[in-house]
Amino acid sequence: MLQATAEANNLAAVATAKDTYNKRMEEMCGGDKPFLAPSDLQNKHLELKEEAVRQFRGVKKMGGEEFSRRYLQQLEAEIDELYVQYIKHNDSKNIFHAARTPATLFVVIFITYVIAGITGFIGLDIIASLCNMIMGLTLITLCTWAYIRYSGEYRELGAVIDQVAAALWDQGNTNEALYKLYSAAATHRHLYHHAFPTAQKTEPAEGTEKKTK
Repeated sequence: MLQATAEANNLAAVATAKDTYNKRMEEMCGGDKPFLAPSDLQNKHLELKEEAVRQFRGVKKMGGEEFSRRYLQQLEAEIDELYVQYIKHNDSKNIFHAARTPATLFVVIFITYVIAGITGFIGLDIIASLCNMIMGLTLITLCTWAYIRYSGEYRELGAVIDQVAAALWDQGNTNEALYKLYSAAATHRHLYHHAFPTAQKTEPAEGTEKKTK
């Protein structure tokens, strides 16, 4: 009987502390609240988690400190699970996070387009064809992702596309791709100037010949 009463006391203290954490987090980033910086969200989580732990410890419970330890661990685990859900909810409000997948796919399309143009210009047709194939597949993937988001069908496939794009984004490959895009464009411009000299360079030469004559 005493053990059952002690368990009920501890479970009630866990529920109360968890409810306090949940309400305070809802006030910060729940519902229609605007996007909150991840660092601010994390700091608020740590602050409210500590407050919930203090609230749990401050409640008079039967069973003693040793008996209540596992319930305290349960409270911390449940709060951490709630925090993960709040992170996802907060990220869904970030327009740049929502546009991460199409932005990453657009970068891949631009990179392959530029590389295909350069390699085709210098005669590397095999590489140009490969880049065109990758560009076409990426474009199909982008259209598929847009359809999935619009219709709500094939959500598993959409999740896979999001995971691949997120992996590329998180590993910094997008930034590297942008750098390669800039380098490729600069190389293309350099090759173009060598192949087709501008009229500005030829006009002074013609004027010099007239003066020499």
